[in-house]
Amino acid sequence: MESEDPLSQLADIHLPDPVSFWPLAPGWWLVIVLILAGLCWLGFQLLKKIMLNRRLQTAQRELIKAIQAYRDTINNKDSDPNKAGLDYLYAVNTVLNRVALYTDPKHSRDIAKLSGNPWLEYLDHAYGGTEFKEGSGKVLAEGQYRPVFRGEIEALYTLAQSWINTCYKEKNKTQSGANSNIKVAA
Repeated sequence: MESEDPLSQLADIHLPDPVSFWPLAPGWWLVIVLILAGLCWLGFQLLKKIMLNRRLQTAQRELIKAIQAYRDTINNKDSDPNKAGLDYLYAVNTVLNRVALYTDPKHSRDIAKLSGNPWLEYLDHAYGGTEFKEGSGKVLAEGQYRPVFRGEIEALYTLAQSWINTCYKEKNKTQSGANSNIKVAA
């Protein structure tokens, strides 16, 4: 008797076709949509941060221009130092007001009306100190009404720059309206 190999009588195994990557399973579509949504959100956050930094840089440049204009005017022999000081005060007040209006949009109508001591109180409250009402920032309320300008220009410049940085840091933290906890007295 010849022995036949029993395995030779078996048929070949037919393997299924390899699974193609297309069409994607619904789970993969969900993953793709979530990734795209996350990328859109990150892009939007990055754009907001870039715009905020651009506004900060613009405010700082305006302050630098104001102090340079003051210094240039003072160095000119034919210039009026009193007028240069008043122009500088006006420029600093304008920059601070613009920053306040941008970083605290909920109170923008009230902020736009502020002047004198209420304006200094707002600045102090937003800054978290008393440098405007009692320190070198006091000249913002009083300086323009005095016959002779007397103010600490460098100290005011440093204070204004620090206040702007503080406001933009707070705005950057919240991105929903910095200083929203500030009470504005009209």
